[in-house]
Amino acid sequence: MKAKEIILLIFIIVAGVFFYYAQTGKLDITTDFGDVFFWNLEEFTYEEFQLVEPPIPARLHIINAHGKIEIQGTEEEKITIDFQEKIWRKNEEQAKEVSEKLKMVINKDENLLRISTNRSEFRRKNFKTNFKIFIPQGMEVEVENCYGFVNVSKTGKTKINNRHGEIILSEIGGALNVKNSYEDVEIENVQSNCQVESKHSTILVKNVMGEMKIIHRYGKIHLENVSKNVEIESPHTKIFGHGLRGAVEIQNSYEKITLYDVGKTKIQGHHSKVEVDGANGDLKISNSYGNVKLKNIEGNLHIEGKSLNISGSKIVGEEIYISSSYQDTELTEFSAKTTIFVSHGDIVLKPLIINQPIQVKNEYGAIKFFWPKGEKNPFEARANNGEIKWNLPVEISSWEEDHTSIVKAFLQETDKPSVFLSTSYNNIVIEEKSLGVKQEKAEI
Repeated sequence: MKAKEIILLIFIIVAGVFFYYAQTGKLDITTDFGDVFFWNLEEFTYEEFQLVEPPIPARLHIINAHGKIEIQGTEEEKITIDFQEKIWRKNEEQAKEVSEKLKMVINKDENLLRISTNRSEFRRKNFKTNFKIFIPQGMEVEVENCYGFVNVSKTGKTKINNRHGEIILSEIGGALNVKNSYEDVEIENVQSNCQVESKHSTILVKNVMGEMKIIHRYGKIHLENVSKNVEIESPHTKIFGHGLRGAVEIQNSYEKITLYDVGKTKIQGHHSKVEVDGANGDLKISNSYGNVKLKNIEGNLHIEGKSLNISGSKIVGEEIYISSSYQDTELTEFSAKTTIFVSHGDIVLKPLIINQPIQVKNEYGAIKFFWPKGEKNPFEARANNGEIKWNLPVEISSWEEDHTSIVKAFLQETDKPSVFLSTSYNNIVIEEKSLGVKQEKAEI
């Protein structure tokens, strides 16, 4: 490699690192190029306090740029502001000069208290401004910040826009709206609706009494205990939810979705692995190229997609509908009107009882059906270019026509729900299910 090529490669690497830190807020630069790096500079800290006496406005609006903001609700009817300046200069004389010019700006009327700084007046900055504010509990709050940590608790209606900063929120008495990126968001105990927009981050939310809406990409979402409806739009995001009592609607791609103890749920995925354990309501899944694993579903089940490996147990509802291809489907301990269409994949079914019609159509895949012991329901099986193996001690009618094997049984039980199985270019096996004995999946 020539010297020029080596120099160019080093330049590209350095530029990549530079722009990464600039984009993620870990480098304190501005678009007017007025700042310089902190190399060979000392840090100096200055602090001032401000007290706002009653009457207290209904709303607080704080505008900051680079720095930390902490807001704490208290039982006192006053507002206390701790304003801190962190300034990087070569010596204290230069830092003091900046501090004397850098000011907190307060504007107050009967409805609004606005707090900001005169940062925009500085061409060369290299400083951060931090706020610690104590306000009356339940006060409405709006925060605009970037490149800094925001911590808010015991407020009323709250809105946070922190472009590249970590956010921690707790004990929010009203609606909550949050926007950020590249840093994590933690939310706990919200008494009303909550909306979060983020990317490249982890979102942790616990205990929301209202509705929850999340728009996110490239990260993780962890939700616990949401009382009302949940809506999540999150490509390339790993999702975990527990205790979601309202209706749940999720759009996702390329990451795993895990849900425990949820209400009515609709999932639209793409290359997503889906696991649901405990759903009290209808469950609808549209997915492709992934695994679907279900347990303890009380409601109707609808699954549609391609290349889905599906397994489910303890599913009780009015209707089960499955349409898939190129992967296997296995259901155990289920009870519902069941309709299954699969191609190029094997099907294993072990119903709890047969109290609703069961219809299964497969192409280029086998079917194995475990017949509940003692049940007598009209049965018909057809295998085009395949065999049917009836392993129950019950007489059947069987014959072959046009390369199709046909078996019928219990035809006299016309008042009971029927079972119909069909496949092509593979076999059908019917085994008797033993009561109280775990039945292993057998070869078909």
